[in-house]
Amino acid sequence: MASFLSGLVLGYSLAVPPGPMNALIATWSLRGFRHGFAVDAGAMSADFILMFLTLLLYGVLAGLGRQFFAPFHVAGGLFFLYLAYKIGRARPPAEGGGGRQARGYLLGLSLGLVNPYQVGWWLTAGLSAIAQFGVEWVAGLFLAIFTWITAFPAAVRAGWRLNSRLTWLAIKIFSVAVLAAFGVLFLYAAARLMLGEV
Repeated sequence: MASFLSGLVLGYSLAVPPGPMNALIATWSLRGFRHGFAVDAGAMSADFILMFLTLLLYGVLAGLGRQFFAPFHVAGGLFFLYLAYKIGRARPPAEGGGGRQARGYLLGLSLGLVNPYQVGWWLTAGLSAIAQFGVEWVAGLFLAIFTWITAFPAAVRAGWRLNSRLTWLAIKIFSVAVLAAFGVLFLYAAARLMLGEV
C-alpha cells in the first residue's frame, strides 16, 4: 500500500504542475472534453514510453553526460514556441471543432516525448522511485495521471460553459505565456549545456 500511495503522490507531481502540457490541454479542452482528454491521453502514453525507456536505457544515458539532454531542450524549446505562436493566432474554437481528436492525441504524445521536464522527471524522480518502491508504485502513479487527465479537461469545460469569452481569453493568455516562457527557457538551457556551462 505504501508503494501505491507513493506512486499516487508522484503521479500528481508529474501531471498537475502548470507547464506546457497543461497549457496545451487547456486550449484543446475548449474544443470539447474529448479533445482535451485526447491530448492528455497522448501525454500519458508518452509517460508509458518514457517509463520503459528509463528502465532500459538509464545506464547508457548516464554514461553520455549532461550534454545528451541538449537536443531534447532544443526540440522542446522550438516546439513550445511554435505552439505558442499557433495558439496566439487562433480564434475562439467552435464546439467540437479545430482539429481531430487523433491529432490531439499525437500532439500530446509528441510534446511529452520532447518535453525535457517530462523526460528529466523520469530519469530522476521516476528512476529513483522505481529503485526505492519497486514497480508496484506504477499503479498509483498512473491512477493519479488518469484522474488528472479526466478532471482537468472537465474543469476547463465547466469554465467554458459559465463564460466562454472570458475562459477563452484567460486560457489563451495563460497558454501563450507559459509555452513561450518554457520555449525560451529550454533554448537557454540547451545553449548552456552545449557551451559546457552546466
